[in-house]
Amino acid sequence: MPYTTYLVEKGASHSFVAEAKPPTVTMPRIKALMTGSLPGFIDIVRNLNSPALLEDNVIRQAKAAGKRIFFYGDETWIKLFPKHFVEYDGTTSFFVSDYTEVDNNVTRHLDKVLKRGDWDMLILHYLGLDHIGHVSGPHSPLIGRKLSEMDGVLMRIHTALLSKERETLLPNLLVLCGDHGMSETGSHGASSTEEVNTPLVLISSVFERKPGDMRHPKRVQQTDLAATLAIGLGLPIPKDSVGSLIFPVVEGKPMRDQLRFLHLNTVQLSKLLQENVPSYEKGSHPASTQHPAGAAQKG
Repeated sequence: MPYTTYLVEKGASHSFVAEAKPPTVTMPRIKALMTGSLPGFIDIVRNLNSPALLEDNVIRQAKAAGKRIFFYGDETWIKLFPKHFVEYDGTTSFFVSDYTEVDNNVTRHLDKVLKRGDWDMLILHYLGLDHIGHVSGPHSPLIGRKLSEMDGVLMRIHTALLSKERETLLPNLLVLCGDHGMSETGSHGASSTEEVNTPLVLISSVFERKPGDMRHPKRVQQTDLAATLAIGLGLPIPKDSVGSLIFPVVEGKPMRDQLRFLHLNTVQLSKLLQENVPSYEKGSHPASTQHPAGAAQKG
């Protein structure tokens, strides 16, 4: 993936290894990415027929804030968020032998949607790489070709966003991530290193261009993305999120903003502790607990 590698090593980006907790199957991982909470093993059963997601999540908060969200890809998202997308087209993950059409059906929307200015969030969930893994494993010759195809997709999106920025002068954020990894035999669901380690790359012109170090990327939790996206979009952090703000993402901001973001995250986590840990001392953090709304507004 030469273009992605260039962005990671020399572009305006931050790259991490995001740890996904088991079960490493799609539906619980989407829940973890969007709610910041840790799904249970009951979600393996639900993965086959996902019910609507009732927990607080970034998609719900974005829709409530009036953001227009478009989605193309794995129909699991449409089942989890049934009334949240202004425009969508789902592809089924059931036919694992199909690794071509399942991605073409996502990419065919790209040129048109990237030219339009009527969306705030665009979510694409490609399935081909996962399907190749299931059928012929991670060392299949098909993997390289598919990664090359995905690199081209990322380049198309990134260059379109950059040209849009020149017109609007408003920065965009492009997030590249996997929902889970792949074992040596091409499966996923358990807790091997290959299954729980996923890539997370955040790309934006607001980040400083600096030489990265791909050999030692920082480790974060997959659940950290929800808090980071919420803060970046100016939305409330999902209330059941156990994630921490991925701090390097805001290091270029003024110190006052950095402190405010950390405070918002701390208030949300302390509320979660109060509600779920009976022995948690409510009075031990007066600054965090007495006036969280006022504190958030002052900054």
